[in-house]
Amino acid sequence: MTRGARANGATGWGDRVLGLLVLLALITGVPVPAAEHYVVGVENIDYRPYQAGHTGVFEGFGRELLDAFAAEAGIVFEYRPLPPPRLLASLLQDRVDFKYPDDPGWTPEARAGHVIHYSRPIVAYLDGTLVRPERLEQPASMLRVLGTVVGFTPLAWRAALDSGAVSLRENADFSALFQQVLSERVDGAYANVAVARDQSRRLLGHPDALAFDRRLPSARGDYRLSTRHHPAVIERFDRWLVERADRISALKERAGLSETDRSRDAVD
Repeated sequence: MTRGARANGATGWGDRVLGLLVLLALITGVPVPAAEHYVVGVENIDYRPYQAGHTGVFEGFGRELLDAFAAEAGIVFEYRPLPPPRLLASLLQDRVDFKYPDDPGWTPEARAGHVIHYSRPIVAYLDGTLVRPERLEQPASMLRVLGTVVGFTPLAWRAALDSGAVSLRENADFSALFQQVLSERVDGAYANVAVARDQSRRLLGHPDALAFDRRLPSARGDYRLSTRHHPAVIERFDRWLVERADRISALKERAGLSETDRSRDAVD
């Protein structure tokens, strides 16, 4: 996978804080210091259960988590949904203050020469290869055409893609990707496993239209919050993640992401 102006519809806790500060200043006549204000670049796609920004409003687990931290830290996060391929460039060009989600292993060549500060791991992810159930456990050599959603690089398949053994076909969204696999126009889909299950349930009525093949290339990691110029905020965020571990676990449970973390811990 690869941030000013207000994001369309990006209202919420931050706007209420600013409004209350202004009202307090008007009533008392005493200037009130403005809260720290930061722009967070987020993905403008439907990536539930992790988060979603396809409507122009950032929502889901990622929003709840960052809002909870901001409320306790007394800062304001403004969320700016952007296409995933533009997010890292927006951070490196100082168009946004923070990027979420991020992982230092994504497009490392684009990060070379830049100092980026990353938070502690927030939530685990598993990106893997999904196939029609009848193709489970076939050898990797049988997969010649791999599908994915535009903007996402199947890192686990990089060697096969670079050698030409596998070709890549990008799709505009998960609906198109699923149809490509189910109609056998591609041999498999590379996607986040939890997201694919959620999208399958929403689009096709059940979560297992495609099966995650554990024998095929996959990649595990953790979503983090990143910044170039605000390491002190990252340090505060890291402390908050530790101090509010129970609250964060409850947010994961409500979003259906607890199993993802348990799966990572079981493997590690």
